[in-house]
Amino acid sequence: MTGYWIRHRALLSILLSAVIAVVAGLLFVFPFISQISDNYNSQSVYKNTSIDFIAPEPSFEQISELPGSNGIDKMFPFFLTKTAVNAGGKSRTTTVLLSDRFENVDITMYNGKRLIKKSDSDFDNPILVDWQFCKDTSTDIGDTISLSIGDTTAEYKIYAIYETNSIYENGAILAQLSTEQKDAIVQKSQNNGYSGVYLSASDYNTCQTYLTKDYRPLGRLKDRDRFDSDEQYQVHYDAIMSSGYANEITDLRVRENSLDKKVSPLMIWIGTALSAVLMIAFNVVMARRGSEKGFFTKHCIPKGQSVKPYYTKTFICESFCFVVAYGSILLFKLYTSTMYIPKSAIGAEIAFIPAAVLVAEIISLSMNNAMIKSIIKKEEEKKQRARAESTADSGDEKEDEPSDDQS
Repeated sequence: MTGYWIRHRALLSILLSAVIAVVAGLLFVFPFISQISDNYNSQSVYKNTSIDFIAPEPSFEQISELPGSNGIDKMFPFFLTKTAVNAGGKSRTTTVLLSDRFENVDITMYNGKRLIKKSDSDFDNPILVDWQFCKDTSTDIGDTISLSIGDTTAEYKIYAIYETNSIYENGAILAQLSTEQKDAIVQKSQNNGYSGVYLSASDYNTCQTYLTKDYRPLGRLKDRDRFDSDEQYQVHYDAIMSSGYANEITDLRVRENSLDKKVSPLMIWIGTALSAVLMIAFNVVMARRGSEKGFFTKHCIPKGQSVKPYYTKTFICESFCFVVAYGSILLFKLYTSTMYIPKSAIGAEIAFIPAAVLVAEIISLSMNNAMIKSIIKKEEEKKQRARAESTADSGDEKEDEPSDDQS
């Protein structure tokens, strides 16, 4: 029985189970996970930070004076550059955020809610990176990366990895500046402030009104000695102070609401139904093969040999192969994904298809056992008819024999 099962059924069961698992994983389950992940990644930087607004080019004085006024709670100023970063033998042009004011870093996208993992030990020159950077450069915790600050090259070690900073194309990394590095940036800059600032509001409406109507990016205000005359400086000063900057203010709450969307589980349900139907249909077709039925009828059942182990082996083989193939393809796709897959994207829905396949296998096993019972019943009826005919023939022969009187 086992030899026949291996020759005529095992390979087909393994192949079909693997094919259904791969198709279900690639066409239905992973696209569903990707949709959830994309939705999560697009909103995480808004939902999982305390940033309410991003304002352009504040002066150094504004960073010290504005917190606690105009509905502003905390500020995180930064210099922003897009430069080549060398990491793991690879060079990648990356958005780099640099700051000398790390006391409020917890309000930014580099906070505990978005942390993926961090080093167990401290580094003298730590840098905070996002998932996309590590994916693109094949780097991890403790790896060294280098970038240019001013006229010098600075080296850092990756201390922590966070979810992708989706505010910037292809993500961003964040490094802390020393006083000397900051002075070097300021000396080369034409401005008197930072590139931008993340703001956390204590009063959202008051802060919004101030930023859209009264805020001025005084970091753009150049020193008087850069101009040949007072008149030229006054024109520059009036241009900055009289302009409106509402279109340069990024309101993260508005973006968060515009990106909010739900992901339909319809694909999962379709994949579940299709996998179950295919598994049942395959078992029905295989059970109705003439070769299989003929073998049972001629060689097994007449000898009193049980056929149930044949389908029990099939049930175990197909269930096991499906689960292994299904799990393997999902793990492969998760590992090679070009986007960050959060744990929240992998929910109970991914178990629907394996559960449906298991139910389909149980149904198939019941159908096959019912078929076996039907064959056995027919064989017993044949035997009973044969015995009855044999008994009848014996009776007829006795009637045909001559009696003693007749002799």
